[in-house]
Amino acid sequence: MKPTAPQQPLLSDAGLPAAAAPGGLTLESFRKGPFTVVKMAGRLHAGAAVTAEAEILSTIVMAPRPLRLVLDLTEVTSVDFHGKSLLTKTRFTVQAGRGTLLVVAPDDSPVHRIPHLDVVSTPVHLG
Repeated sequence: MKPTAPQQPLLSDAGLPAAAAPGGLTLESFRKGPFTVVKMAGRLHAGAAVTAEAEILSTIVMAPRPLRLVLDLTEVTSVDFHGKSLLTKTRFTVQAGRGTLLVVAPDDSPVHRIPHLDVVSTPVHLG
């Protein structure tokens, strides 16, 4: 089933709210035009990485092709080694599926220090 609303959650058929990971990280997946967006808020660290990985992989599998994934990290407050590893794995997964990945974070975000991630600063307008 293809979402019709611009910000309809991808997993809305299950009636689930945004996923909450241990440590206060929240994740939300939705469609915005041709983009599939995963929005995260809170701390992306070891305690949250497993839940975040499951949400991201589920979103990638369910997203329409060609995959155009946006990771919105504008509200992520900190990232540890496990979070950095997850973001790197996400990049490889999207590339392996011949998709495109856009990572969005503020200029002062620790995400900008992750090699080969190609993070863009906010604001980004998705059409």
